[in-house]
Amino acid sequence: METTAAKKLPPGFRFRPTDEELVVHYLRRRALGSPLPPAVDIPDVRLLAHDPSDLLPPGWSEQERYFFTCKEAKYVKGRRANRATGAGYWKATGKEKPVAVSVVAAPRSQAAAVVVGMKRSLVFYRGKPPTGKKTDWVMHEYRLAGAGLAPCRRAATADHPARPAEGWVLCRVFRKKGSAAASTASPTADADDDDATTERADDAAAGVRFIDFFARADARRRRAASPVSSSCVTDASAEHCREQETTSRNGGAAAGDASD
Repeated sequence: METTAAKKLPPGFRFRPTDEELVVHYLRRRALGSPLPPAVDIPDVRLLAHDPSDLLPPGWSEQERYFFTCKEAKYVKGRRANRATGAGYWKATGKEKPVAVSVVAAPRSQAAAVVVGMKRSLVFYRGKPPTGKKTDWVMHEYRLAGAGLAPCRRAATADHPARPAEGWVLCRVFRKKGSAAASTASPTADADDDDATTERADDAAAGVRFIDFFARADARRRRAASPVSSSCVTDASAEHCREQETTSRNGGAAAGDASD
């Protein structure tokens, strides 16, 4: 796999371009043969010669990666693209979606949407079609179209008649979120849990005592919500009346003995 020299963005920065930016500022530059910004590393790769797991090997710092590649025809005289790899194939899901930018023709006119490219989503299947097994590898494929392709066609001169402007595509390869491999690739959550456990152990060793006010509030709400049985109230009232009656009887008998 061909790669350029490693170029890193400053700490804290991530390469998160929009669909419009990918088409206008990167794919069109590659089709015209213009250089990319120094800090952006999008290598030229023949994707059909690689397994998705090779494109994003374990330990890769990002959860996605971008590549330039040229579309290959499945048949010599056909326009259908070849999607087969050594271990499987990429299968398109749904229809192509247009990538448009807003352009203002006149100072006081409303902005109009101009199509500059097309976007297609594909899923990787292992095996041979149509019995391949679906995986969690996804690819977004961008190609030039409309106003985005016009400058490339004008640049095709007699000196460069075979410039493959229409054949260049930009691919974003990533693993679907929620998969087991994707979750193990990001150890941030495990590191946070370990830090929290260490902090609790240090606090316990230092003799720091924390009061769980939320647990106490829940306990008070449960006690307030639990109703008192009416039978308990009735029994308590009856017992109280019997005690008063016995007391009054004893008091009356004592008064009679005194009078005698």
